[in-house]
Amino acid sequence: MSTAARTLFEERGYQAATVADIAELADVAVSSIYSNFPGGKQDIYLALAEQAVTANELIIDDAVATSTVDERAGAVFDAYVRFHRDDDQLAFRLIALADALEPTAKFDDLRVAMRDRIAGVLLRAVGAHQNIDRTIATWAAINGLFSARTQGFIDDATLDRALADTRMWATAP
Repeated sequence: MSTAARTLFEERGYQAATVADIAELADVAVSSIYSNFPGGKQDIYLALAEQAVTANELIIDDAVATSTVDERAGAVFDAYVRFHRDDDQLAFRLIALADALEPTAKFDDLRVAMRDRIAGVLLRAVGAHQNIDRTIATWAAINGLFSARTQGFIDDATLDRALADTRMWATAP
């Protein structure tokens, strides 16, 4: 079910995907979706968001663990760019909880938990420069560049040039 929902959210967006569409693609009854995800489409979305945050943490933590302190900024930068390229913005939308969801206590709790987890990832990602502000600015720049490409404001060549410039700044001593 999650795979079907992910496919539909990526192809159509959260709003256009329906529980019936998810059930059809997953080849399950609609009642099966609600028995596994009582909140329906929103609960599936939140579960996918949780998976995306976990994947992001694993990628960054692996880059931190396999690099020296001096290499860390570049290793983390490269890992985060790969994370975006591999998911082509769906993970970014999921982590940001960007699709219009109905506010609920569960949604608010997850947003706080995800914010805290991302903050932890950023703290672990700080390299030899020991500058959390630079790390946050780099993270925001990568997110912004991929968002601009997804929205059609820049093309892939411009994205690549801007990422290269950002990486030089992010890894400077």
